[in-house]
Amino acid sequence: MASPSSFLAVYLAIWVIVSVAWWGFKAERFGISGLPLYLVYRTTRFNGWIEKISNSSRSVWRTVWNLGIVTGIGSMTYIFYQLTKNLINLFHRSEQAVSVQPIVPLPGLFVTFETFPYLVLALSVVVVSHELSHGIASLVDQVPLKSTGAFFAHVLMGGFVEPDEEKLNQAKNVTKLRVFAAGSFTNAVLGILCIFLLFNFTATIGPFYDVVPSGVAIGSVPDNLPAQWSGLQAGDIITSINQTGISAIADLRHYMSRVTPGQGIVIGTQRGDFFVRTAVDQNNSSHAIIGISGLTDHIVYEPKLPFLSSDFPPMLLRAEFWLSIVLISVALINMLPMYPFDGDKFLETALNVLKIRNTKGIRTAANATAYTILLLNIGLSLVRFGFLRY
Repeated sequence: MASPSSFLAVYLAIWVIVSVAWWGFKAERFGISGLPLYLVYRTTRFNGWIEKISNSSRSVWRTVWNLGIVTGIGSMTYIFYQLTKNLINLFHRSEQAVSVQPIVPLPGLFVTFETFPYLVLALSVVVVSHELSHGIASLVDQVPLKSTGAFFAHVLMGGFVEPDEEKLNQAKNVTKLRVFAAGSFTNAVLGILCIFLLFNFTATIGPFYDVVPSGVAIGSVPDNLPAQWSGLQAGDIITSINQTGISAIADLRHYMSRVTPGQGIVIGTQRGDFFVRTAVDQNNSSHAIIGISGLTDHIVYEPKLPFLSSDFPPMLLRAEFWLSIVLISVALINMLPMYPFDGDKFLETALNVLKIRNTKGIRTAANATAYTILLLNIGLSLVRFGFLRY
């Protein structure tokens, strides 16, 4: 596996080559700009395609985006509540807090090379669905698009749809609310769909694969406990204890319920057998422990059709996991009233609907509050939990 320094060296070399090529071929005439700091590609080629989608059923689309307005209000309220609650927990009850920190998509540095493709997939789905929704919502209410495009800014990549700002500013408030809420609403719907597929993974994969429990995967081996002394390692898969087959966590717990503290057992794994002298559980003196944690059922997927790969289901499972995390996170964070997020424009429009005059003062206070709560969550999460590498 390439080292982080090697990756950075190759990345910088490629970026220099791209920048020189852009300058040499005068690529700005093709809609490419921003180099060498970033790269932006603008075009009008997709405008007609998006317009066809928006014209397919305007009444249905308006109903969808009206649901988006309601969801936007709920999302803004919910994320404010959750971040405030988590901030209180970080100060006073850290064991109940969750870590809030950005995922920087730099493989080898902040994410593993194994995770990186899934993160790229999730970010791509987020951006495409988000911006496409903004475009459809604009065109449904006769707000034209100036251009569509893509950008790449080193650690950030994505796409964009540019409505005609002048026309949008002149549009009705309900149109603005639909447009500003559309992106997050679509992200939330897709995220919920991915969560549903994730929790029903066995059922959705069942028509194509036989799901066979084949052991218990060890997530971690804490220090100074029997498992560590025996040679067991994180990633080992327990398949038997004293030659009794172990197919799932339930089997492991059932067998260990009959083991007494201090009793010797032989644990079978994919790496061989390991003798373990069990210890006393500090929370229950009659209960024996091995000293392993982070246990998960190890599943083997056997294809029902000859052209299917047994490697595909685990890849699909990880893709659904990252899609659900990124889609829901972006949907919620984007509705915070923080410039330049959609939540700021959504709040301003909502205040206009309510005929509140001092919108600038309220927006400024809301921005300051939201940024403070979010940054404190991130900062305290880094202090409490350290920087998480996925």
